Amino acid sequence: MKNSKVMCHPLFLPFECFEIDSDRAEFPAETRAHYFAELILVREGTVRFLADHEETTVSPGEAAVLCPGVRHRVFPRSGEPVRLDMLRFDPDRMTEQPSYCASLKAIMAEAQREKLPMHFSAAETELLGLPELFAQCVKEAETRTFGYDVNISSCLCRICTALIRFWLERGLALPEQGAEEDPLYSLSGYIQKHLRDSLRVEDLAAYCKLSYPWFAKKFREIYGVSCKDFIEQIRVSRVEQYLRFTDMDLTAISEATGYADCSHMIKNFKRVMDITPGQYRLHQNKPD
Repeated sequence: MKNSKVMCHPLFLPFECFEIDSDRAEFPAETRAHYFAELILVREGTVRFLADHEETTVSPGEAAVLCPGVRHRVFPRSGEPVRLDMLRFDPDRMTEQPSYCASLKAIMAEAQREKLPMHFSAAETELLGLPELFAQCVKEAETRTFGYDVNISSCLCRICTALIRFWLERGLALPEQGAEEDPLYSLSGYIQKHLRDSLRVEDLAAYCKLSYPWFAKKFREIYGVSCKDFIEQIRVSRVEQYLRFTDMDLTAISEATGYADCSHMIKNFKRVMDITPGQYRLHQNKPD
């Protein structure tokens, strides 16, 4: 149902959870850095990951964390089949965070700076309860039944809390709340909070205190798409959820997702999804 346009950006929702099985699909092995975090749990086989020029081997039952901004590459040991769970999420769009501490991204960056463990043994992984939480995230993402996003967010919050407690026990010094951050690197959270507003790219550039051309260039470097496409893809994903789980009419949905009018919403939804909102809703309501 979706075309390549919507898939060019991996996190039009705040998270992406899936299984990688080298027997069924090609294993992604490019070197990359991005604004979101990746968590992996190896179920079968052995993988290696190269993070900031340091290589680590992750064996069955073990888990690893790849923090935002870290250049990395994950690849299987030569000739060996691999099956793993991968959770990707945008820390700036995680809504359930304690009000008394710094942002999740700031905490992860500090743990990285202090060289705290990003690789967890099978025993530590079990102790933290990760196998069950990873499995639940992947299952919810596959079924996408009512409330799947709430359950995934809940599981991710439990995973992150377990990791932070693990790091605190090993000397993590929590950064101060409200520590100054470059607004460009946390703009995804700002966009999510203001999705019902007009969100003009010019205004976002001014919010980041950057010229429009420099903002557009840096945004694409960090987020992988233009700022306009990023906003539209998040809006389309929100429209999709309203179509799947509510009986709201299209006008009400367009108002709830920040579109200027219903026709604009329909046009953008079709551009991204290759189907109109009405056709999408009819398809979802068809019996199996």
